[in-house]
Amino acid sequence: MKPLLLHGPAKAASRIKLLELKQKFSAKGGPSFGWNPNNIVVLEEGTDLKIIKETLSAQSLFSDEQLIILENPPEDFFDYELRTVNYELILWFDHKVDPKDWHGFEELFFPESKEVSVFPFLDLLAAKDTKAYLEFYKLKNAGFDIYYLLTMIFYLLRSLAVTPKKAPDFVKKKLDRQRANFSKEKITDLYKNMLEIDFKIKSGFLEKDHAEFLLVNKFIGSLGF
Repeated sequence: MKPLLLHGPAKAASRIKLLELKQKFSAKGGPSFGWNPNNIVVLEEGTDLKIIKETLSAQSLFSDEQLIILENPPEDFFDYELRTVNYELILWFDHKVDPKDWHGFEELFFPESKEVSVFPFLDLLAAKDTKAYLEFYKLKNAGFDIYYLLTMIFYLLRSLAVTPKKAPDFVKKKLDRQRANFSKEKITDLYKNMLEIDFKIKSGFLEKDHAEFLLVNKFIGSLGF
């Protein structure tokens, strides 16, 4: 894979794309490949340039292909000689950079105008509102990956089960209203349903289109499935 440059102010959208790339890389090795930390290496913002170069150089020692992600690396960082066939490289910036400074990279730019929030969708799910179907496809068309949406649905279910301690008062009140729509047993069942859908997608037992429908229908239940 050609090294990738992800940049732009729409951080949520670019994070979603980054998660999608991680999932695709993990899937390349089959079910046993999983999220092995030795296969996906993330160097966060503030990592010293020397450590970055040492990490990249060390990858040639591994027999398995690896994915290395550099988040907001020093913008003067570029060393073609360090890129080898043993790893794939992604640079992620939470702001716009000049792609001309990163020749040899495939660019994916995320402008602010494309920023879309997932929280209206979660609110519609919690309200058991059929508009959640339309909001889901709005997110899908905006580039939101199903794995990211699953992650956020798990976040919603955990919040419905136990209100986060540091949640602002308005969030606590909203969760109290939403919680009235679900019994404890229903929240538990939904969590199990989402885990099952996640497993079936990753195992190839469930097509994504069907899974996308089920994600919403398990909450809404309007079509009797």
